[in-house]
Amino acid sequence: MKTIVVARSGHQSVGDHLTEMKSWLNARNIAPRELTMLHILKFRVVFRAIFDLDHEADQFVQQFG
Repeated sequence: MKTIVVARSGHQSVGDHLTEMKSWLNARNIAPRELTMLHILKFRVVFRAIFDLDHEADQFVQQFG
């Protein structure tokens, strides 16, 4: 199991970020154990994703990290 924390630009809504990430995950048949917004810090939206498989977490980081 691997936990990833990523910060994204605050110029989009939390919902827009989640939709983008979930669409990307669905297109690759990746199902995270958890994908949630943690907080907003200095105009950045911080998300946490937990994956059962390390290679899926690594792919997510390459795309969104």
